[in-house]
Amino acid sequence: MSKYFLESSAFTKRYRPEDGSIFIDQLFEGEHTLFYLNLAILEVRKVIFRLWKNPLEQDGQITEEEYNNLESRFAADIQKMIRVEFSEEMIKKSLEFLKTAGENSAWIKTSFDLAQLTAYLIAKEENNDLFFVCADECSHLIKAAKVFVNDSDIIIPTKNS
Repeated sequence: MSKYFLESSAFTKRYRPEDGSIFIDQLFEGEHTLFYLNLAILEVRKVIFRLWKNPLEQDGQITEEEYNNLESRFAADIQKMIRVEFSEEMIKKSLEFLKTAGENSAWIKTSFDLAQLTAYLIAKEENNDLFFVCADECSHLIKAAKVFVNDSDIIIPTKNS
């Protein structure tokens, strides 16, 4: 049984079919332990709501029934996952991580990315076999994560998965 931390963009692939969605679905269907930062709930809910009320051109609009089904599925999914709470410890550790990253801290583009990376690194301290699942190959978050962990600890769902 493997352990995976899903950053929010990877997590949303569960509810919006796109490159990498099959891999994310397989994580949920397998006997894996899945982690998420509680703040990721905001991102996932925003995406699900957007699909219903304000879809992007490439998404296509979902019905109210589909929206309710996705919300129910999401609620069931997070019950099966380990929730990493945003905390004072994370705020303190985030500064340590920025200092450690040095010049590479420029890869951390948003405070939300910093929160997710910090949550993963704290969870990894207790679960050294924890993989970081990041949505996109070109993500700055991946470059920042590589400062702290081996490439083999980072998983990027691809077109073929």
